[in-house]
Amino acid sequence: MLKEIQITEQPVCACVPPDFPLTLRCRAQGPTRLCYQWFVQSESTDSQEIPGATLPDLHIEARRTQLYVCRINDQHHILFSHWVKVKVLRNLPKGCHPYDWNGEPIIITNPVSAHVKSHKPAKLQCSALGIPAPEYQWYHNGLCQLHQREMQITIKSMKPTDCGSYLCCVSNAHGERWSEAAELSIEEDIIFQQTPPPSVAAGTKPLERYFAAGKVALLIGNNSYIRHPNLLAPMVDVCELSALLRKLGFCVISLVDLTQEEMITAVHQFLQLLDRGMYGLFYYAGHGYERSGRNYMVPIDAPQPYRPENCISVQRILQKMQERRTALNVVLLDTCRKWYNADCAVSTVTPLKPLGNTVYGYATSENAEAYEVQDEEFSSGIFMTYLKKHILKEKKVTHMLEDVLEDIGKDPLVIGKQVMEIRHSLKECRTLTDKICCSASERLDRTVWDRRSKIPKQMVKFSCGVEVELRFKTVFSNLIHTFAKLTHTPAHLTDIKIILYKPSDMPDQSNACKRDPLDSLVALQDDGEEADCMLRLSNLQKCRNNIIIKVDLHFTNLDRVSIQESLEHVIPQPWIAKLFNRTNPLCFMRRHKAEAPESMPTMETQLTTDSLDSQPGAHLKDAGEMPISGQSKSSSEPEENDESDVLPIL
Repeated sequence: MLKEIQITEQPVCACVPPDFPLTLRCRAQGPTRLCYQWFVQSESTDSQEIPGATLPDLHIEARRTQLYVCRINDQHHILFSHWVKVKVLRNLPKGCHPYDWNGEPIIITNPVSAHVKSHKPAKLQCSALGIPAPEYQWYHNGLCQLHQREMQITIKSMKPTDCGSYLCCVSNAHGERWSEAAELSIEEDIIFQQTPPPSVAAGTKPLERYFAAGKVALLIGNNSYIRHPNLLAPMVDVCELSALLRKLGFCVISLVDLTQEEMITAVHQFLQLLDRGMYGLFYYAGHGYERSGRNYMVPIDAPQPYRPENCISVQRILQKMQERRTALNVVLLDTCRKWYNADCAVSTVTPLKPLGNTVYGYATSENAEAYEVQDEEFSSGIFMTYLKKHILKEKKVTHMLEDVLEDIGKDPLVIGKQVMEIRHSLKECRTLTDKICCSASERLDRTVWDRRSKIPKQMVKFSCGVEVELRFKTVFSNLIHTFAKLTHTPAHLTDIKIILYKPSDMPDQSNACKRDPLDSLVALQDDGEEADCMLRLSNLQKCRNNIIIKVDLHFTNLDRVSIQESLEHVIPQPWIAKLFNRTNPLCFMRRHKAEAPESMPTMETQLTTDSLDSQPGAHLKDAGEMPISGQSKSSSEPEENDESDVLPIL
């Protein structure tokens, strides 16, 4: 039994607009019945008892900034809560917070750029609404300023080292928001450039320092088509690019062989991860085409021949990426850009917003094919062959892609057949190597991200005494390899063999326990030891429950009798399955289709492409080629979007 009063819930500070209805809460436990009394204190008055405020909850309408405290007492004890400030921000724009506002941070005042004289003071301010009252953290050129945690940052005497980009992160229990970036510079900073740094003196212009609020990449590789020629390179290319992007700090979602519904779901979840100031990268390898400056991706379940309603518009995805207020959007398309169906109507296009944050990297030029390089048992796209050589370099994204373009242009295998194309509206010198100032949220913390996709080692024990260790290697977000290794075998047993079987309800490759050429590339074991058996589990996005695999043990006992034991082992439902099961965007697509007027094209009339056949060349395979029945050329800019597309991803 309690001997003293204990406060179990303290009231919290708040920053609200005038006349906002607010409830302050205080909860306590004690040995006997407790009494509550609230007090208020203004800047010009001492603390005063609030008449009638004798409940744990205090309901107020905040008209001015005041301090509040709650007294809790019983017959023998008395205790006060923390003092809390309810700050009222005035002169706010109309409708600055939504009707159903729950207290998440809303930035009201952004810091403003300034040009300050040397050794003069400078101030930057950021203010925000929030319940609890938001905390502030300032960043200078991407570096956290540990002691700058107030609404206002003051520089007493401007020096060259104080120049640069300032940004404030505002956060509370409901989330975080980032202010607009503000630039501080010195009027006489030309004086300080007379002695340039070594890189400038050597004739190399140094990169400006930018940073990302977070980095997220969605990579899709479609290899195995149901009604169209299969490809070899997309799976390998996605694997290699995933590893490189992780080195650059990206949280990567890598998926292979998706249907139309699954591609839409993947894009939907990808967009939910993007937020202000983040870097978003979207890569697709597989069958595709272009018409009138618009690009389309072909899902593995597209019919033959496919129509607009069977494919996914890339430009529509880019528009939605921009709406997330990202600092950098990179779209890399490793697909053909030929158009074969002249009978389909061309959609009306309108420009994207001129935000200056978009980069397109096309594996091939307009109306041309993209090729795969076949090297014995492996295959890789020409584009990825050279992209992986340059992507880790600290260069502006467009300059890095220019290096890739030059290398492809020199490759004798594709001269006159494939040349890369770059289009962009990038106004800042942003690179994929830019540092992350902090995670946009806990779910995008790289440690958390990597941990949730990793399945720990597990042990399986048979009644005969044999022990088997199961290890799991995440190859793609929707494909893992399960390795079985005999760790303990009784001396009286011989001819021991272990076999893994996938669930009967999981449509997948065969149960063969030997590795194919792809396995040797992407399924290397963590410790380098050879496993006794390997099982590939793919299409994990389709899982609705835990995965139950069958483990068979074959051995011979002392009597030379062959015996088999079997166990079922449960693998928890993968995180990618939970992500895909969270929503079904196609239901929105069907609703839009039913409600759209006849004059407005629906998604099914906007997402277009054609059937593609593959034709091998000398050590080359066309990534998507067929006899041409009709072509349409266009000079449209890449930053275009069909305003009438109904892509249900937000």
